[in-house]
Amino acid sequence: MTSTDPAAMFRDMLGEWEKMANSVGGGLAKSDEFARLMHGATAAQMNNQEAVNAMMARALAAANMPSRAEIEDLSARLSRMEATLGRIEERLGGPPARANRPRPSRTRKPPEKKD
Repeated sequence: MTSTDPAAMFRDMLGEWEKMANSVGGGLAKSDEFARLMHGATAAQMNNQEAVNAMMARALAAANMPSRAEIEDLSARLSRMEATLGRIEERLGGPPARANRPRPSRTRKPPEKKD
């Protein structure tokens, strides 16, 4: 290294470190032990997620609140009901007309009191 440029020296050092990390990481990823370790970590994560979901379901049941599955079920049922109402309205000739009610006046003055 005859260059006195610190940035060039850093780039060279980073390149060598990257080559070394790639060779070690590549060899490690090919080993059976690494595959078993990753499988175990994934299984542990899934078990943990299942335990958290069960705990949340119990906590929601204790608080008398619906779970996520119950909310999704209600949403699906509501969608089916809305679709059915849409078909009924279509067969009856469209949505019902709104009644023509008198609207309040839009002024800045408050309404007058009637005695």
